[in-house]
Amino acid sequence: MHKNSLSEYRRSQILGMSQIDLVIMLYQGAIRFLTEGIDMVQAERFDQSWQKFDRARRIVIHLCGTLNRDAGDLAGKFAALYAFVIEQIGVANARRDIDVAQNCIAILTTLKEGWEGLAAESQVPVTTGATEMTESTAMLESGPICVQA
Repeated sequence: MHKNSLSEYRRSQILGMSQIDLVIMLYQGAIRFLTEGIDMVQAERFDQSWQKFDRARRIVIHLCGTLNRDAGDLAGKFAALYAFVIEQIGVANARRDIDVAQNCIAILTTLKEGWEGLAAESQVPVTTGATEMTESTAMLESGPICVQA
């Protein structure tokens, strides 16, 4: 019962977040999972490192999938950058390469900081429908994640 209450609390909290805040939250999650993956590689817990890297990869896939392709050149540049990060996370995972994972963290941190700057400039919250919020929530909750690539 306690787990359900916590899940409902998280869900209601996320439903009130702006799109910008949700994107920032997803970046934070991807960075956290990459960091945890690095820790697992260093501890030679490779089954767990694989899971952490895969969670980070799925979050970036989700970010890429939510791009507004009608936004023009900028959306294309984000898509290319996301594709690069997704590929590099796969390399880091397969080779257990901490340096590649740290490079992904650096890229995602830069993007997150850009969104944080945008959030600071934009005082008007922009919210989306509950379905999108639920998908974003699923990216960070424990348990299986189903994301279409």
